[in-house]
Amino acid sequence: MASSPFFISLALVLISFCSLVASKSSGTATFYTDYVPSACDGGKNEGVMIAAASDAFWDGGAACGSFYKVSCVGGTNEGTPHPCSGSGPVTVKIVDYCPRCQGTIDLSEEAFAKIADTNAGVIRITYQRTWVETTHVFLA
Repeated sequence: MASSPFFISLALVLISFCSLVASKSSGTATFYTDYVPSACDGGKNEGVMIAAASDAFWDGGAACGSFYKVSCVGGTNEGTPHPCSGSGPVTVKIVDYCPRCQGTIDLSEEAFAKIADTNAGVIRITYQRTWVETTHVFLA
């Protein structure tokens, strides 16, 4: 049976998607407390599970509205030696831009506190873009 070009194309797309979804990046995170106004949403309140993107992935505003799963992997030797809470990752929505961030991503204080001790100030992280908001999924 001959292979259909459609199925070959579909397989290549699925393989590309899986490799994109599986990739994680490493960086650092800090936190901030002044959420409104923001570069993406102006005066709109987006809640507290939010973050500001640094130049590492801001991409001229293309990061606005994207969701990222962020995990604490350790301290930076600048604060608390073992800051991670061990509670697993937190999913945040990019709502702002932080051009002078000392970290890769600037989490809301609430999001930072879910994964690490805020006394640390800066933590080492892994982060991964998610295509679906996992914190507010409603099923009928």
